[in-house]
Amino acid sequence: MSISAKDHWQERGKAWTATAVQGISADDTFNQMIIAEAGIQAGEKILDLASGTGNPAVSIAHSMKGDGDVICADLTQLMLKTARQRAEKLSLGIMSFTAADMAALPFEDGQFDAITCRFGIMFPEDKVAVAREAKRVLKPGGRVAYIVWGAYKENPPFHVSRRAVAKFLGTDEGPIPGRHSLSASGTLREILQEAGLENVEERELRYKNRVDDIDDYVTRNLNRSFVEETKDMTDAAFVLLKAAVIEAWLPFNEDGVLQVPNYARLGIGWKTY
Repeated sequence: MSISAKDHWQERGKAWTATAVQGISADDTFNQMIIAEAGIQAGEKILDLASGTGNPAVSIAHSMKGDGDVICADLTQLMLKTARQRAEKLSLGIMSFTAADMAALPFEDGQFDAITCRFGIMFPEDKVAVAREAKRVLKPGGRVAYIVWGAYKENPPFHVSRRAVAKFLGTDEGPIPGRHSLSASGTLREILQEAGLENVEERELRYKNRVDDIDDYVTRNLNRSFVEETKDMTDAAFVLLKAAVIEAWLPFNEDGVLQVPNYARLGIGWKTY
């Protein structure tokens, strides 16, 4: 990956680490889905790519009850620092950490039983090469499981706040973010097939995240995803912005609780030789 891309994720990492949870994620749903769909078992050796602050790696290690190996790989050491802290808090001694570009992994061939990647494969320029590199380090019979975001318009966690912030600031919403670049049905499947993986499957993952503390949810989102827009705001202006975003969430508010739809796509493939 280019130096500019590394710099980008280093900067993004500052906001993510500042707002990251400790221990198991409050909303662990996608993590549990990838564990179930990938068939991860205790005793296996797992590589989690683009692990960021530790999702789904922390949940994977926690599910294995101390039996196995889970390696977190991410482009930046800053993200991995938070993942380490989470692992230490949960006493997950089977976890280890390495800074690595998913397009050029520092591992020998045939090392892993399974490789997971939650919301990472959307960003590299050559996505087939990334999937092919994952296949290289899989053991024969091993499998990969990638989660990517579904359509922007079907993911309120992104468009609700983004539109509310743009309206508040009097700016344009802008183009659909790159995180949704693999949202079309079949796109992820084609990437995995072109990379040489077999028995490839792609399916939808949908659920509603229950959010009891709306104020905290919106504050974390603003501090993580709208750093540039809010960095020069006064406290009073930030309070007004937060109120505008909370108001935008009213259609999803049921008796004081947000029911937030989430939509992703899962791709699974196997290395059969």
